[in-house]
Amino acid sequence: MNKKIDHLVLCVRDLDLACERYRQLGFTVTPRAVHPFGTGNALVQLDGMYLELLAVVDPNKIGPDDIDRPFSFAVYNRDFLRLREGMSMLALQSHDAHADRAAFIKAGAAVPDVFDFERKGQTPDGALVDLGFSLAFASHPLLRHGVCFSCQHHHPAENFYFPEYQNHINSAVSIDRIFLTHWAAEAVEEFFSSMALDGLVDVKHQDELLEKYPVAGTMLPDDGFAGFRLRVRDMGAIRAAALSLGAIECGGELVLPPSRMFGVMMVIAQQKAA
Repeated sequence: MNKKIDHLVLCVRDLDLACERYRQLGFTVTPRAVHPFGTGNALVQLDGMYLELLAVVDPNKIGPDDIDRPFSFAVYNRDFLRLREGMSMLALQSHDAHADRAAFIKAGAAVPDVFDFERKGQTPDGALVDLGFSLAFASHPLLRHGVCFSCQHHHPAENFYFPEYQNHINSAVSIDRIFLTHWAAEAVEEFFSSMALDGLVDVKHQDELLEKYPVAGTMLPDDGFAGFRLRVRDMGAIRAAALSLGAIECGGELVLPPSRMFGVMMVIAQQKAA
């Protein structure tokens, strides 16, 4: 059974600027939050999944580089931002992070211990609620800049998802495809298939993805996530904003180049009929 998206980690150097850009595109963006390990985020909540705009907000809380230390979410994303902005991680829905870790090991992934943490969340009316997560990471030697992990939520969905945050004037609903470009696309595709992600992650060589979505002057990573496809209820509700940010129309879809979306190619498509 193929896994479902929990969220995408989108690394940005300027969190306020990224929030403003997403609002300009018609998204509702949650208030900023701070993690206890040096990163901070703001979210775009969709239907049972979300985009996490992530930045380093307190580098002094992030541990030193040390290959002998366990995998660190904060260190990984800090180091990712030293190279570029973009989608650094794919998070998958989980009911049991420890069981997922065992499955990742069976699939041949490099897997550290499960990582548990808690933080406060803010409701639309300003109240604080408890949030807790367990993360099971899975990496591959060819994917140093494209880590996956399962994300188990330990509090009710009502503590995290709110209709006020899920309502977007651009009619955004969900994400149904992740694009990854890699110089060894065939080997990476085989790994994702073993992880039950072959129906979700579209793995291509750079030139193959650009042939499908010919965004002029676009540079895609040669070993990581290139972007995602967003489904909307009404293309007319997002078209003007997307075109104002440099989107091109391609086969009935709108394609925003990574240069305008902090290193991420965003493909916008009409929601499929029920």
